[in-house]
Amino acid sequence: MAKDSKTQVYYVNIGGGLANVGSVRFAWRGKKNLYKNIADGLGVVLAKDNDKGLVFGTNNPRPAEVRISYTDANSGASKTTIRFCEPDKLNSVTLGGALNGKKVWVAGVEHNINKVTLKSN
Repeated sequence: MAKDSKTQVYYVNIGGGLANVGSVRFAWRGKKNLYKNIADGLGVVLAKDNDKGLVFGTNNPRPAEVRISYTDANSGASKTTIRFCEPDKLNSVTLGGALNGKKVWVAGVEHNINKVTLKSN
């Protein structure tokens, strides 16, 4: 009997033209539900078994990263987590508040999102 995987493959389109024609599909394996409720807002796609052209392990090009601030559901403390974001979605997520009122999945628990900012080094 096969076990359910605890991870999923996600990807973000980088570059390309209209409708992402010619884009690079930057792919990675992450925990299940890592992008639950927020994938559309960040432009993250859950890969299917038949998706072609996924690029794993590249450092260039690389998608933007955003810092998601949330309130811990258990302690009430303010915390942050980092997630990838499609470059075309940055304005709507950081300035437009596209994820405000949604929940982010961290360590198996959903938390209320307070704000999203561009990650700086």
